[in-house]
Amino acid sequence: MLPYNLLLLLVSPLLLVYAFFKGLPHGNSMRSLAERLGFLPRSALEKLQGGKVFWVHAVSVGEVRVAQPLIRELKRVHPSSRVVVSSMTFTGNQVARESNEADLAIFVPFDLPGIVERVLKQLQPDAIIIIETELWPNFIHSAKARRIPLILANGRISRKSFTRYFLVRKIMAGLLESFSLICMQDRESVLRIRRMGAPADRTHVSGNIKFDIPWTTVEQGTFAEALGESGLRSDRYVWVAGSTHKGEDEVMIACHKALRGQGLQSFLILAPRHPPRARAVSELLDLSSLPFVMRSTLQSPEEMPGDCEVMVLDTVGELRDFYSLADVVFVGGSLVPQGGHNLLEPAALGKPVLFGPHMLNSREIENLVLQDGAGCTVRNSDELLESLRRLHNDDALRSRMGAAGRRIVGRNVGATKLTVAKITALLGP
Repeated sequence: MLPYNLLLLLVSPLLLVYAFFKGLPHGNSMRSLAERLGFLPRSALEKLQGGKVFWVHAVSVGEVRVAQPLIRELKRVHPSSRVVVSSMTFTGNQVARESNEADLAIFVPFDLPGIVERVLKQLQPDAIIIIETELWPNFIHSAKARRIPLILANGRISRKSFTRYFLVRKIMAGLLESFSLICMQDRESVLRIRRMGAPADRTHVSGNIKFDIPWTTVEQGTFAEALGESGLRSDRYVWVAGSTHKGEDEVMIACHKALRGQGLQSFLILAPRHPPRARAVSELLDLSSLPFVMRSTLQSPEEMPGDCEVMVLDTVGELRDFYSLADVVFVGGSLVPQGGHNLLEPAALGKPVLFGPHMLNSREIENLVLQDGAGCTVRNSDELLESLRRLHNDDALRSRMGAAGRRIVGRNVGATKLTVAKITALLGP
């Protein structure tokens, strides 16, 4: 641990500077720094009075989404409990703060002994639940020293991650030994984490909580709903490119131009994975000469220019709403080697799903989508264009793919209740 702590101490000034400037666009740089250094306001801590305290760590937006049904079930089973959600990213913290599930949303403290100890002393959690596989050595050792039960929920170890972790399996074994309960998504992940040193009697298959997220719940009165009611879908072929990365935006723009060039009334909603990248996307659109608008500049659909062909989604928390408008969805991070993003969200909404070959982070779900015919892989811009054109021309195919996506979600629910049942068996009522 000494080399690890020395390294963290050396890079801490850089981390602080990075966190400060990263927070400037979000307007919460000082709060972020204070919480990462372990200083929580007394007014926030007062929200935790009155029952068991569960500390749920969810590194970013995706993990926060997974945590939400788990927290709801925890509160149903433990009505007087309080829940703290910690996140690493600004967008994850924003989603946690805006949700109704968390009693307190904070930035995760830097993994230095004094800082972690300070936060544990302030929060005094009865249990710590880590979503997926976010293992911080000092955090884990300090919790164990205080005899706080550690729980890994919705864990997953991909083949690539296993190869990397196995190189440091002695370190991993020491960390995993500290966990009182390890709930993994599938049997392959159970076998891998046991080979890394996880105690066999504390490691279980509990399923994937992502299937329990209410993906089909779209809020009423949203901008996206109003845009749909304004007549956009009646005369346009609407497709959404969600969670795109650098190198994918150009492909989306080129495919849109090709569709328009072939006479299709295509409308593209382009949502970069990280909203700060929206400026770079807008520059690409300027070069393309396509008429476009930034979502953040619109207060109502009536403000959208009549000749607009592309909307850049530069806001947080609206992607699902815009998925509900789509005829077809492309999921990003998959044409470039980023591991791919969430296929379930559009599939659950009954949308045909297109994605690239780089789906390392979601192999299980990718296989289900392909086997059931809810989506298809496109390896390049030509294949994406051909799939978009084929789906435009075949309403029945779009309908069959959409129905298949809903069935996949429907038959895989239940991981949340199983996970919370195991947590309750461990901790008691």
